[in-house]
Amino acid sequence: MHGNEALHEDGDLGAARCWFEQAYRAAERAGATDAMATAALGLGGLWVHEHREAGDWAQVMSWQRRSLAAAGLDSELATRLRARVAAEEDYRAGRHADVLNVLGEARSRDDAQTLAMALSVAHHCVLGPEHGRLRVALAEELLLTAARTERRSDRLMGVLWRTVDEFLDGDPHAERSLGQLRGALWTREHQAVGFVVQAMTVMLKIRAGDLVEAEALAADCVRRGEACGDADAAGWYRGQLLAIRWFQGRVGELLPLLNQQVHSATLGALDDSLVAALAAAAATAGDDLLAAGALARLGRGDLRRVPSSSIWLVTMFGAVEAAARLADADTAGTAYDLLRPYAHLPLMGSLAVVCFGSVEHALGVAALTMGNPDRAVAHLRLAVRGNLALGHWPAHCLSRHWLAHALSLRGGPQDHDAAREERIGAEGEAARLSMVLPSLDNLAAAAPRGGSGGARATRPGPQSGEGQRTARSAVPDVQVRLLGPVDITLGGTMYTVPGLRRKTVLAVLALHAGEIVSTDRLADIVWGERVPRTAANTLQSHVSFLRRVIGARAAILARSGGYLLDLGAEATDVAVAERLIRWGTQSADPIDVVRHLKDALTLWRGPPLQDIAGPAWTRDQAHRLRHLHLTAHKVQARARLALGQYAQLAADLDPLTREHPLDEQVHEHLMFALYREGLQSRALGVYERLRSALKDELGIDPSRPLCDLHTAILRQDEALSRDRTP
Repeated sequence: MHGNEALHEDGDLGAARCWFEQAYRAAERAGATDAMATAALGLGGLWVHEHREAGDWAQVMSWQRRSLAAAGLDSELATRLRARVAAEEDYRAGRHADVLNVLGEARSRDDAQTLAMALSVAHHCVLGPEHGRLRVALAEELLLTAARTERRSDRLMGVLWRTVDEFLDGDPHAERSLGQLRGALWTREHQAVGFVVQAMTVMLKIRAGDLVEAEALAADCVRRGEACGDADAAGWYRGQLLAIRWFQGRVGELLPLLNQQVHSATLGALDDSLVAALAAAAATAGDDLLAAGALARLGRGDLRRVPSSSIWLVTMFGAVEAAARLADADTAGTAYDLLRPYAHLPLMGSLAVVCFGSVEHALGVAALTMGNPDRAVAHLRLAVRGNLALGHWPAHCLSRHWLAHALSLRGGPQDHDAAREERIGAEGEAARLSMVLPSLDNLAAAAPRGGSGGARATRPGPQSGEGQRTARSAVPDVQVRLLGPVDITLGGTMYTVPGLRRKTVLAVLALHAGEIVSTDRLADIVWGERVPRTAANTLQSHVSFLRRVIGARAAILARSGGYLLDLGAEATDVAVAERLIRWGTQSADPIDVVRHLKDALTLWRGPPLQDIAGPAWTRDQAHRLRHLHLTAHKVQARARLALGQYAQLAADLDPLTREHPLDEQVHEHLMFALYREGLQSRALGVYERLRSALKDELGIDPSRPLCDLHTAILRQDEALSRDRTP
């Protein structure tokens, strides 16, 4: 009784094991066959493969088999025991035939609880990437069966498995199911299911790029898992920490931990993910010997022998990354062939607790290592798009970084400009997310498949895109940045411009790039009403200084009566942002809209013209650029609503509504996102906050469309759930 309550009602796996072990020994002494079988079944736990130590697993399996062999055992209890034993044996062997056979037996019996238990353990045995349809069918049947058992634990497991399936399949509605699962836990906690929910939340934090917050949440999550006795607590934490360090560019820090934990007894029977992680981390850190050794251990040197499991995709991802840095074209080719059927899936591990982005990214890296830049570019472009759809910003950033590298290696007529655009976009995203992008300079396309893949690839020669860039222009790769503090970047390196007046001169010329700005106009903006008699000479001095910083006299040309900044059409972050916003507003594809607008928004590093505030002209320009920023957010919000990214959009829009408390469009988008996320009361609260602000500040009520939306939310109008945007 105590064991069942701890396991099914409280989700306290550790306490349940203690209660069931005591019950088994007491029943054994009393010779109570059914009681022994019930206790042995309960010792199996909620999940499959909870007992990782070989001795513990053998003990529990011995008791379960002994109970099965007992004469006169209740038939329903016997079916449940057979399902549990079959699941344990199938899981350790990487198969599922036996447990599905017992599931067929459970279906033939008229006992909903037996069927629910068999469905849940069977589902746990089919978590490989090839099992998607079977998983979905089992989870759906479990939910229907839970309606018959009327047990809360069965319903929880049904919703949990459906949520896991949707995340593993890259379903855009997965977060909606996660919200339902959180709601089911609201009235009463279930420790084991709650631990999985928090682990998924960590994964979503990593996707959102909140890496510091994700690490803190992961540390709390592992404590929660250990408290409820979940065998995966430490393993999931290692995986989440590995993902965080990977995207931070600090994976080399984990080499000592990976070396130590790769043989941990807490790892699952089929878990090779840490071996692959060790190979990738060692190769990234430059320890080629350690990396090659770890890579050779996967499948005993043949990736085709790595058994399918819930961490198979993550294992293949680690193998691809290690092979790329070792220039191992053969391993990359094998991984490519194995991964290609799953190109549409995310690189997800275990019960959706860690995600490295789209499988297309791994395919692109593998193709590049195999010596096929054309195919690499195609896959990496799909990876950029796929990671955008997932809302995985760190993976999106890395895919763009690799795409820029692949385009440079391919070196086609349009590839140089495309590579530069992707590189700038990736660097901007990396700065926003506090990521350090990996150096890919020593990674080039390997020899064509079938050639030598053992030697490390060399850097591209003089005919590469970089060489072409140097030959095209004497002016360095320079950009004036105005969307934040005013500064200059040269080849990706930032240089500050000392002095308020110098920065103002640079900003005026940059915002009129390609146009002649008269010295009188410059003087009026820089000095206002008190223009000194030496203004012309001082301006010439400021221009000379700026030319020296840029490294080219031709960057700022003297023209009759003024100066002209001549660095090209997109030599300022403002020009790049305006182009991206224009592309986004003109596109009919919401994925492209989000991508262009996201790239534009990453260019803002703070309030525009942040460090030259003062002159009326700069205040006007700063206001215009803040309005441009708000416009980009609004256009992107409409596209994200169309893509169903409700939870992340709501988190992004909430601070924007506080920054712009009177803007009705931003509040409207937030209300839509909250309502579709199932947060009706919060959506109504947003409306009330706007109504009060408009009344207090302007003495007016919200517009008619917003009032109509408020009324529709109150009525829970079905039209609000349809795929339409404001």
